Amino acid sequence: MNVLSFNVIPRKSPRDKSVKYYAQPITAGKITTEDLAKEIAGRCSLTYGDMLNVFRNLAEVIPKYLSAGFHINIKDLGILFLSLSSKGTETKDKFTADNIRRVGFHIYFSSSFKNNVLQELRFEKQKEKNTDPGD
Repeated sequence: MNVLSFNVIPRKSPRDKSVKYYAQPITAGKITTEDLAKEIAGRCSLTYGDMLNVFRNLAEVIPKYLSAGFHINIKDLGILFLSLSSKGTETKDKFTADNIRRVGFHIYFSSSFKNNVLQELRFEKQKEKNTDPGD
């Protein structure tokens, strides 16, 4: 079972400035490419170096296809794709590439991936530290 610890933090509404409390996950640390390569190499016939090579090549190949307009479907992980945010124009003819304001990067995780994450996930509220000097 995986336990995701969280804090409860206040956030102000931009509309009416009221405050409500929301969950915020606590970061347990960072996993590097090297960490992933070691773990995956221990599960298959590929070596640690092979895995690092796979990750490096993915990081080089994926941008090539995203920038050409492809959606990239990585089986059992999800679909990576780009979106555009632009300033509207009154007519189609007036629209130019200069109207594009931002490129968004997205990944829609597959159902199987989501299920693997959520299967045994439990939540634990972080205990607040007592700040009373009398204790």
